[in-house]
Amino acid sequence: MSRSLKYRRSVVVVLFVMISLLNSNLLFPDRQVGEAWGEEPTPIAGEEFRTTLFGEEIYVPPRDRRSVTAMSFGIQAIPNGPSQMEALPFGALYVWRNWDDDNRRLRGTFSGVVNDVDYTIGLREYPNWSLLFTWDNFVLPMGRSEYVQGQRQRGTELEWSYAFAGAGLGYRLPVHPFRQDSAVNISVTYEAGYRWFKGTGHTASDYGVPKDTYEGRIHFRIRADALKRNLMELPHEGITMGGDLVHGHRAKWDQWGGAPFNTPDFKKERTYIQASAYALLATGLPFIESDKHRLLTSVHAGIGKDLDRFSAFRLPGRPTGYEWEAISLPMIHGVAFNELFPTRYAVANLQYRYEALFFLYPYVEATWGLVERPVFTSNTAVKQITDSMPALGGGVVTGAPWKSQVELNYTYNFGIYRDPGGAPPTKGGHGLIVFWSKEL
Repeated sequence: MSRSLKYRRSVVVVLFVMISLLNSNLLFPDRQVGEAWGEEPTPIAGEEFRTTLFGEEIYVPPRDRRSVTAMSFGIQAIPNGPSQMEALPFGALYVWRNWDDDNRRLRGTFSGVVNDVDYTIGLREYPNWSLLFTWDNFVLPMGRSEYVQGQRQRGTELEWSYAFAGAGLGYRLPVHPFRQDSAVNISVTYEAGYRWFKGTGHTASDYGVPKDTYEGRIHFRIRADALKRNLMELPHEGITMGGDLVHGHRAKWDQWGGAPFNTPDFKKERTYIQASAYALLATGLPFIESDKHRLLTSVHAGIGKDLDRFSAFRLPGRPTGYEWEAISLPMIHGVAFNELFPTRYAVANLQYRYEALFFLYPYVEATWGLVERPVFTSNTAVKQITDSMPALGGGVVTGAPWKSQVELNYTYNFGIYRDPGGAPPTKGGHGLIVFWSKEL
């Protein structure tokens, strides 16, 4: 049997097992556990909900989750963190439209600097198949440096941006619990893009600035979402999983870079491959018959071949968020957004969450990461090592005035390097996130 045939059969088997698991009654029992004990059920996203709180009757009307427009703002604070990122604001406009009748879907996140759009048009004669159009850009007209053990390497500062427009074919299969976002989505797109670069006043004279170049990517993506979400859109029950495989090639790529990093092999890095996968499982606590106690277990991992500064993974991939596409991006609390740029990583997270009130969800969590990152050697040169990054933290997600939502998170990361200034970098650092979002 040829290798290609074995591979295709393996993919078919994996997809069959995945779809069978997503439709399993083991993940979605016919009745909520808490109801059997007379407990008020957890309100589910989009559904009507009535309760009494402090003697007042509360009514939450049903909501059409097929049409969502929301804005969010937040700030990440990291004492002694990377220069320029000790206090980092972030925000975006989120748009989701699911026109089931016309078999069309639109998902977009817009922040000006970073924009990510997917538009799907279903084929009328083949309702599970669709044409997919994508847009992805990062355009920031200011220099960005890399960091080694929390210390900014100013000589590596570059302005670098990119924009990619893609088109391809997708397949969508609805799965249990058959809500509007419950589906297996598989797609293959070709993404035509352009990368451009510019040195700054801080760029070292011997640090080579890359040349602007066209880049084409073939992107295979799978997303399988079979989660029930609660009123705050937090995972309540079920599983979501998926992965990405990207093959990229640059039309022009010459020698670039310099100290303190090793000189890159630009001939190999002209063509690269990166693969990533993730899974998140939401369940109750063992031996506790209550829907108010939830346990979230997630794993994210990635590996690449011939990756460089511009094609490597960026960790953490998001500051927060539990929407089905956001969950696919890895998150390590206590690390500045995009601070790390590994060619391989694995991150596991275990979170316990409690429903104190129907709109109030405190949680504690533990994270363990195995991440490739740069460190200084004895002669001030830099080498890449794979190092552990354990972290402990907690927070709360709560409803807020004007039909909005707030999340507060504090984490201590035992593995991240921090630079107190005037002293050698030390392991361990604090991280705080304040996040506010509102549906419009």
